[in-house]
Amino acid sequence: MRTRRQRLGQHFLCDTGTARAIVAALAPEPSRVLEIGPGQGALTRVLLERFAAVRAVELDARLAAGLAARLGAPPGLEVRHGDALADDLDTLAAGGPWQVAGNLPYSVGTPIIRRLLPRHDLFTRLVVMVQLEVARRIVASPGGSERGLITLEAEAHARAELLFTVPPGRFSPPPKVTSAVLRFALRPVAAPPNALSRALGLASEAFSHRRKKLANAMSACAPPEVVAATLAAAGVDGGARPQDLPLSAWLLLGQALPFGDAAPAALTSGLRDGGQ
Repeated sequence: MRTRRQRLGQHFLCDTGTARAIVAALAPEPSRVLEIGPGQGALTRVLLERFAAVRAVELDARLAAGLAARLGAPPGLEVRHGDALADDLDTLAAGGPWQVAGNLPYSVGTPIIRRLLPRHDLFTRLVVMVQLEVARRIVASPGGSERGLITLEAEAHARAELLFTVPPGRFSPPPKVTSAVLRFALRPVAAPPNALSRALGLASEAFSHRRKKLANAMSACAPPEVVAATLAAAGVDGGARPQDLPLSAWLLLGQALPFGDAAPAALTSGLRDGGQ
């Protein structure tokens, strides 16, 4: 039978140097940090040395109940038993805006990031730890094999940086993979919401056929002659592959594809997880 820790995917940070590096990557203001997944409080303790208010959100009820006492009931700490993947973000971030820090569980790190990125009204900066493989996907440059839909989402909503890697030995128990710390400086989207939605929907469909050239990867969205005309209107090479394009090219393609207000089913059935 799996232990409680195994069921929750818990690998607790136990290295003060790593915690200090994460805290140093946050901005001086706002002096409020929402910490996701504080666990046993290694990062929480260091956050409280620098920031006036730390709101720690912990999914594990036992850890949430004991965290304040474990840290000596410091002023400025608020602990909530909650789920950053499901709880209402406006409620979670009440009294903000906030910066966000955390050692995100590997299994839900990407969905949590996706959920936070569009909310620049609530969060100014995210400094979070994820699996190195995920971090590389998020910051992949055009042409990189790791580039995918999550890359475009990050580019749309933030300036993302991979700051440093964290080896398994800095956790208890050590995971089987290397971790990495990402920093996101959130910003308003430069494109209208409908234009971004169309671009990401089109990219999602194309990334589900990432080995194909764009002329073929977009075949589910429109007839071949329409796809060819769309590529030409956007100035995009039909021989390129989905991972070759920057976000700006997807925005042009979304604008050029003539589906009006009624997008094809492939683009309205929800964004596919196109290689993350």
